[in-house]
Amino acid sequence: MLFEAKVATRYLVSAWRQSALLMFGVSVGVVVFTFIASLMNGLSVRLTEDITGNVAHVTLEPAPRLPQTFMASPRGRALFAIQPGHNVMPVIRNYRSIIEQAARMHGVRAVVPEVFGNATLARGEQTLAVAVTGIQAKDADVIAPLTRSIVRGRLDLAVGSIVVGSRLAAELGVDVGDRVNLRAANSAASRTRSAGAEAVMVVRGIFTLGVQAIDERVVYIDLTSARKLFDVIDGVSMIELKVDDVWQAPALAERLGRATTLRASNWLNRNTRLQEGLRAQDSTANMIKAFSLLTIAVGVASALFLSVSRRRSDIGILRSFGIGRGAIIRTFILQGLLIGTVGALVGAALGFGFAHLLLYASMKATGIPSIPIDPAQGEYLLAVLLAMIVSGAAAVLPARSAARIDPLEAIQS
Repeated sequence: MLFEAKVATRYLVSAWRQSALLMFGVSVGVVVFTFIASLMNGLSVRLTEDITGNVAHVTLEPAPRLPQTFMASPRGRALFAIQPGHNVMPVIRNYRSIIEQAARMHGVRAVVPEVFGNATLARGEQTLAVAVTGIQAKDADVIAPLTRSIVRGRLDLAVGSIVVGSRLAAELGVDVGDRVNLRAANSAASRTRSAGAEAVMVVRGIFTLGVQAIDERVVYIDLTSARKLFDVIDGVSMIELKVDDVWQAPALAERLGRATTLRASNWLNRNTRLQEGLRAQDSTANMIKAFSLLTIAVGVASALFLSVSRRRSDIGILRSFGIGRGAIIRTFILQGLLIGTVGALVGAALGFGFAHLLLYASMKATGIPSIPIDPAQGEYLLAVLLAMIVSGAAAVLPARSAARIDPLEAIQS
């Protein structure tokens, strides 16, 4: 093998301009590979962070209640005492023990109890349907970064205070300090018209999370106020969790569902379009990376075929000295591997530098780049290994062609 390596190196050095150009071509292919990986992986990370940064990764809710039956007809059909949609809001009574159980699980970062319900928010004659989330003040920034999303006022979740989205505030025509009327839409109290179904709240803060559905329809109030509003004496309507690895949320949700007998859902269940988009993006990136590797293979193969044609007499002399076909094949495959290795290493370094250059060039004043590129996601090792494998594989056909050369014909020609 040492002899073949010396011959391969000599061939490359003797035609150093061609070898340098060929290595540059491999480098360009690797730069394209790493750039696409950095861009697409960075975009995937940003999209995932944008979505999971403002929502719970796992949600635990009471299992839906089946309508109660009080008698059966002669034909076996049950008559319902409670129709679906008219029963009292289900709550989690033993939520404290469930919170402790969930917090002990590996990978769970935070657990937040909430009272959630539908209501109407009114000011004057303007009335809008809203989704009310009742949380404790200490948990205000656990699920969504509410404090840094406040655009007017402050994050105040004291009793009698309410924090609303910017789109909702604009549609309702309210600002910080205005009083609004909040009326529950699905509580036992609302059906009996007791005082607990309605509350006068003061707008203390207006937020913009950047998610239209939240900014348009979600309001936050104190947990105690939400319990009174929705007539939840004890317990909570849901428990939301944040986990360390968002892609492990489905597995954690399944474990929690089995352990607590609650209905467990995860953020991926609620974002099927995102999964489809990420898969399509992945496929596109893989196609582009495959084409970059194909260009490397074509370049190496064509250059080595040209080298075989130019060195027919040299190969004939080597064969006449007793050098076997296997040694000739190994010589040209080593050339391909050397070209691929040097070109891939240079390309990986250039790709890393190019990704950082784009990152700094696209950085905005807010500290967020306009191009969602992540140099750390460039798959550099994979690019180097694949470029070496492709270059070595591309050298097989030229090597076999060189091994088939007849020594006598080659020397005579």
